[in-house]
Amino acid sequence: MNIQHLRYAVEVEKTRSITEAAENLYMSQPNLSRAIHELESALDFQIFERTPKGVNPTEKGEEFLQYARSVLAQFDELVELYEKKAGDDRVMRLSVPRSSYIAEAFTRFAQLIGPGTTLDYKETNALRAIRNVVEDGYDIGIVRYQADYEKYFLNKFRENGLQYQELWSFRYLAMMRADHPAARKQAVTLRDLWGGVGVGQGDLFVPSMPKVNLMANNAGARLIHTYDRTSQFELLAALPNAYAWVAPVPEKALRRYGLVLRPCEDYAARHKDTLIYRRQYMLSPTDEMFLEQLACVHRELEPLFR
Repeated sequence: MNIQHLRYAVEVEKTRSITEAAENLYMSQPNLSRAIHELESALDFQIFERTPKGVNPTEKGEEFLQYARSVLAQFDELVELYEKKAGDDRVMRLSVPRSSYIAEAFTRFAQLIGPGTTLDYKETNALRAIRNVVEDGYDIGIVRYQADYEKYFLNKFRENGLQYQELWSFRYLAMMRADHPAARKQAVTLRDLWGGVGVGQGDLFVPSMPKVNLMANNAGARLIHTYDRTSQFELLAALPNAYAWVAPVPEKALRRYGLVLRPCEDYAARHKDTLIYRRQYMLSPTDEMFLEQLACVHRELEPLFR
């Protein structure tokens, strides 16, 4: 439960309609319904009764909503006092994997932010993202890890006093030029990529784990390590036999570089993107706005995440 959940519940009470509340909150109706259900599950009681004419608070819901309105009023007063002292010089800092679908969500989010807010967006590896949030004052982070090593990372989150929430899991896809011989197939195998040039990120190594287990399958290829997405895309576009293992990529980014995505029949490892933030931190409306744009991009690419 966070401050945004309280805003959702109060808006639903105000409108007595999930649909109308979703419109007022600039979010989709299914996402709002899911958020209310998550809040009710966390509280272990029903806040609203659903009827053909709309939604009405239950008896326990009425009591909860009174507290929610009080908390929101105090929180908004605190924000207003802080903003009066700090002026318009606000900074939102987030640390994420080098991932095109996250970059697309951030671009859409940036278009919604008005003047007076500075955005600090850092693409990096999992351990650095954790450090950015724990030590360097970043508001939120997204950590990507192979699902086989989830226990290690969940322990890492707890040891560092972090809240965490799995966003989604997926298998890496092979990204290559549209004229790559393997691109003619709907799904490739490691044999199809054998002998090519693997273009990967060079700083994914976790010291306490076997390095070989954390590296994507390279199909016996020569490897080129990069440290930013642009270089990776440029190399793939320039080298006819190159490929990279990536999370789902929006179509417009693929078209820009003449690239395609293909699932790999014998690459079974799943990866997870997980949201992290400090235990005492409450997600702000701005944070929630970014996460909503992230969810929108995910819905557009959902078939690729299966």
